[in-house]
Amino acid sequence: MQFQKLPQAQYQKRSSIIAEDIVQRIRRNELSAGMKLPSERDIAEQLGVSRPSVREAISALQIVGVLESRPGDGTYVCEQLEFEDLSRKAVRVLEKNDSPLELLHARKALEIGTARLVINVATPRELEPIHNAWKQKYEAGIRGDYDRYLEQAFEFHMTIARATGNSVIERMTDNLLQATQQPLWLNMRRTYYAADDRRIREMLDVHDRIITALMKRETEQAILAIEAHFDILIQRTYNLNDP
Repeated sequence: MQFQKLPQAQYQKRSSIIAEDIVQRIRRNELSAGMKLPSERDIAEQLGVSRPSVREAISALQIVGVLESRPGDGTYVCEQLEFEDLSRKAVRVLEKNDSPLELLHARKALEIGTARLVINVATPRELEPIHNAWKQKYEAGIRGDYDRYLEQAFEFHMTIARATGNSVIERMTDNLLQATQQPLWLNMRRTYYAADDRRIREMLDVHDRIITALMKRETEQAILAIEAHFDILIQRTYNLNDP
């Protein structure tokens, strides 16, 4: 089965057009229940869109029960489908949620600047809460306690923001972290960790590099570690390295 180039539509986001296209293909039986979708790379190339847009569309369709992800195998059309409003529900998820890719890029830019400021202005006493918050996050990750790990991740990043002594940075950080609780990002993040249980360890290792650099006030090392953190997360979340 071949996808065709997408026409213009009334939606604001390219991912919404992709989700609508997939649902209509299922309605026309071009994609049937239990059928495996082509790879995200193939879909993106056939539609003439970016892979992140395809990934976000697929994630929204998973949320509303159109598609299911089978780790290590691929993405399939669900066996039991109730078509009423499915397309509208998927588009609503995409249109009302921020793009996880845009959130990651925004956080990367903000956190690099935040780390630089913390290294320059924070006192040893103000650095201590960062280390404590990191310890809690690390222990949750090692236990495999995914929910607690995410809770501690929020507090960990807010603790770093507070160490700047800058209320504007605190608010900006809080707003970006709150956006990561949106359904689209939550589903993509769960899929990210479910695909490989070694990924939490990978994230813990790179975070440990960030903390070590902050504590030693090594600006360049901190920036490199933060860049590595977000680059890995973006590549893995959006399968950018997959064939």
